[in-house]
Parts: sequence; C-alpha cells; structure tokens
Amino acid sequence: MSDTIYYTPSIESNKQKLQHVHDIASLVLGVGSGVLTLESAYGFIFYVVGITLTNLLFYLICCEGQPHKFFKKPVQEVFLDGVLTNVAGYIMMWCLVYALVKSSS
Repeated sequence: MSDTIYYTPSIESNKQKLQHVHDIASLVLGVGSGVLTLESAYGFIFYVVGITLTNLLFYLICCEGQPHKFFKKPVQEVFLDGVLTNVAGYIMMWCLVYALVKSSS
C-alpha cells in the first residue's frame, strides 16, 4: 500500500466547499420541511434522508466517485461530519417557515 501525499491547502479548500454545500442543503431542507408542515420525527427523518442524498450526489458528481483523491478520510468527511453540524440551521429554517405557513392558513 503506497502512502498518499496530500496538499493541505487543497484538502482545506475541498472541506470548505463541502461545508458550503451542507450549509445550503440544510437550509433548503429546513424550508422544505416547513412548507410541508412536517412535525416531530418526520421532520428529522426528512433531514437525514435529504442530507444523505446530498452527500451521495456530492460523492458522485463532485468527487467523481473517488473521494479518496480529495479528502484524507472520505467517509467521515463527506458523510458524517456535516450531518450534526448543520442541524441547528435546519431547525431554525424549519421552525421559521413552519410558523409562517401555519400563521397564514
């Protein structure tokens, strides 16, 4: 097994781009669950499914199915790190849009 040499600025740039994708996805998912007026576990299931699909699309499109070329720990960095860090933004948008939809009906 050969040792792979990573260029740290490129790895950090890739992480920032992935974080931007996670930020936008969590806000869009929050708006979606608010518009759908999802409540309780259904809202969190919507988030988990949505962020998993987003990660899978990032894996297939941006990483071209080879995330080991762009990240040191691809499974952790692509699929696990962004899930919990963006829950707050998701909940914020979910509650805001949910309240707006419920108050207008």
